[in-house]
Amino acid sequence: MLRISTALLLLALGGAQSRAAPLTHELFVSMSGYWSGPGRIHYDGGVAEALSCKAYYTTKNQIDRLSIVLRCASPSNKIELRAQLVAQGENLSGSWEERTFNASGTVTGRVSEGQVSLSIDGGGFSAAMLVTQETSNQSVSITTQGVGFNEVSVSLTRKGGERNYGRDNYGMRDDGGGPEN
Repeated sequence: MLRISTALLLLALGGAQSRAAPLTHELFVSMSGYWSGPGRIHYDGGVAEALSCKAYYTTKNQIDRLSIVLRCASPSNKIELRAQLVAQGENLSGSWEERTFNASGTVTGRVSEGQVSLSIDGGGFSAAMLVTQETSNQSVSITTQGVGFNEVSVSLTRKGGERNYGRDNYGMRDDGGGPEN
């Protein structure tokens, strides 16, 4: 009896993972390309500033990997977050770096329908990041601890249609090669 219930459990889990893989792939593909839009950064102490943001996502022709570049600037601050994610079903893991503050660490998370939810750790701080995707609109919400600001919220729209091949003024490209270093 134990073998049958174990086999059924493994079959159910395997089926859930096989359904999650297409969901992850579809979301990653729909995110690929350039995005831009306004946002706000909320600093410790209650001060907030407007942000101008650009994002780039690429799957680099692999269904289980997503690269993220998010660059935002306010009058007094810049943020350049990069992440490399690997999916196993709906679970995500990988690495991140923030180039302005020279910090890096690990990422874990999950994909659900239209959303990527991440936990970011390392470099003396922790954060939660939620990316919600709706056709050509995206919202990015980041809450942090230990870095002098506690929240970033961004509303992005797809830049230049579905895909925008070639280079732009921000050193990013969408030809399968990812962002420029």
